Amino acid sequence: MICPACSYENMPGQDECAKCMASLQQEDVPQPDTPTRWRIMVDPISSLEPSTVEVQVVAAGASLEAAIRQMQEQNVGYVLVTDPAGKLTGIFTEHDLLCKVIGEVSDLNAATVDQYMTPNPTTLKLTEPIKHALHFMAINQFMYIPLVNDDDQPIGMLSFRRIARLLEHME
Repeated sequence: MICPACSYENMPGQDECAKCMASLQQEDVPQPDTPTRWRIMVDPISSLEPSTVEVQVVAAGASLEAAIRQMQEQNVGYVLVTDPAGKLTGIFTEHDLLCKVIGEVSDLNAATVDQYMTPNPTTLKLTEPIKHALHFMAINQFMYIPLVNDDDQPIGMLSFRRIARLLEHME
């Protein structure tokens, strides 16, 4: 591998140039070569069209009935669960409802969302590139990724549909 800093020819697989110690780790990372790839690989999540739906939040301890009613009323497939300080502690999705609740829970008022949510969900910040969201969604089969501020408080939700709309309107 040729060092981009000093042109020294290093052995393949080296992390640093043997001559000048420059990093060689980024040499094999794909680089954006079209406007579409640049948009996905470099542009931050904040550059996406804003969501038209307000982020849906319930407090820890809320009943399953209340969480499900909120999802239905707002026509969304999730609610984010927060602690008393407003920090994100979990996410309850349609998938959780189908796999953990239906056929298992007879009294939705007695059960709490905390019991059936997915705790400590993967989150992203608005400054991260769109590619990070696509990566997490592809690897983990996520439909939603919560967006949080520096205090881990939810500020938005990134859905696969929102990214699909972006791709649909590109080149």
